[in-house]
Amino acid sequence: MACINTLQSCSMFKGAKSKARRGRASGGTFECRASTFMDGSGLRLGLDENPDAIISGEWPENFSLLSYDDLRAYLQSQQQQQQRQPSHAGDQQRGPLLREAMSTPVLMVTAEQALVEVEGHFQLVSGLPVVDSARRCVGVVVKSDHVRASHGPKTKIADVMTSPAITLSCDKTVQL
Repeated sequence: MACINTLQSCSMFKGAKSKARRGRASGGTFECRASTFMDGSGLRLGLDENPDAIISGEWPENFSLLSYDDLRAYLQSQQQQQQRQPSHAGDQQRGPLLREAMSTPVLMVTAEQALVEVEGHFQLVSGLPVVDSARRCVGVVVKSDHVRASHGPKTKIADVMTSPAITLSCDKTVQL
């Protein structure tokens, strides 16, 4: 079963003004509604309906290397830029490019490595691209893959990774 994660109702990309929080002198906030659509089940969970499942970033079959934290940080920086610049009627707003929203540097692993060698990386990210000797992405390993590890922490990444990985070039636009 695959998961599709989306952001809906992002007021900052629809020209709405940010709402300042009461009692706080700092900047405003923007409203985004995150949803997870489960393939084939008709289930749709909104952020306010099940916050732990969405915020944690842990889903079965999660291939996302662009985390909500990365996207949230990018959107907040864009909101600050929009607040500083006067908006002009008729301006076309495009979504961010993947290269603008992803965190860098990208941590990578190889299929020959053991899970124990890379478990520390999962403190920082929920998934890692698995690359070959030419640095082409051949799969993805996620934190929860240790469950499928037949030899425990000594299991090779090649035995538990998801392959082929669904990849996009960094010049693609994130649709909001």
